[in-house]
Amino acid sequence: MPIYFSTDEAIAYLQSVIVNNKARGMIAEIELENFVHPSQQFLSGAWIISPKTPQFYQYRYAVFVLPELYLNDQEITQAIDSWNKNGRFQAIATFLNANGIGVIVAGAISSSPNIDQLSWKNYVYADQQFTPSNHLFTRWPERGRNARGNCWHEDIKNRFLQASETQLTALTLRQAFYYSYLKQRLHKSLADPYDVDLFIVGSDSTVLPVEVKEKSPTRRGDFGLDAGRILMMLRLCLTTQSNGVYLIRQVNTDEQRGFVAWRYTLLSDIVMGCSWNLQAGGRGMLGGMTQTVMLSDDLFKPYSARYAY
Repeated sequence: MPIYFSTDEAIAYLQSVIVNNKARGMIAEIELENFVHPSQQFLSGAWIISPKTPQFYQYRYAVFVLPELYLNDQEITQAIDSWNKNGRFQAIATFLNANGIGVIVAGAISSSPNIDQLSWKNYVYADQQFTPSNHLFTRWPERGRNARGNCWHEDIKNRFLQASETQLTALTLRQAFYYSYLKQRLHKSLADPYDVDLFIVGSDSTVLPVEVKEKSPTRRGDFGLDAGRILMMLRLCLTTQSNGVYLIRQVNTDEQRGFVAWRYTLLSDIVMGCSWNLQAGGRGMLGGMTQTVMLSDDLFKPYSARYAY
């Protein structure tokens, strides 16, 4: 029987590892989940990681983290079996493999909802089967550094308080796999890690990776997009000539940051319509400064809760 973290415990953990700007994007993911029509074919995203070696680009993996916490091996085995029968996951795994990305599913076991006492199980997905691997990351270089969050703005924390324990548990487990397991416990050093927020699976099994962010326009009406994330999306899509989606929760530019609308643009439109002159951005998930690609407001369309790509 799956168990869940309490709201207070989940938020306290997320604040300890996630910086303010990333937290805005994460709560936007939950609010998007509450906004979309149930018929939308979304599946939670994955960490895109590779070992920090000279040929790191040859060893990209997408790690999907099971969204619930389990009590024992039997429960997590049942969950893995369920994922293996999930047609949407099969479509996404096929899409990733076709683009040269390996697929891993990770799940956590604990006798109590305590983030510091999680036992992680890793499964490699290949040929439509899961193979457990207890030593999956053994040969990956070590020297990883722990991450530190910073003080969240009050409006962000208040929005997290509105999320359900189910949503917060799924979000916390995704972060705990990376920050507490890979970085703190295993001390793994990773080459330019990124996370894909969501995947869309169409009725014809077409797969589109999705980035979700909260943005306000500049005075000129432009939106700044992290250049690294555009490159990551291109890496996922180029081999199979696929497309991606960039969804923004647009907010006002004033201090209250009131909600305006959900809007989207496609990866192909970003590449064709963006400015080639990069600008300094905010802090990324590793705490360093990012480079920003500017995109005109005109390239973003309204996003409907019933929209189907």
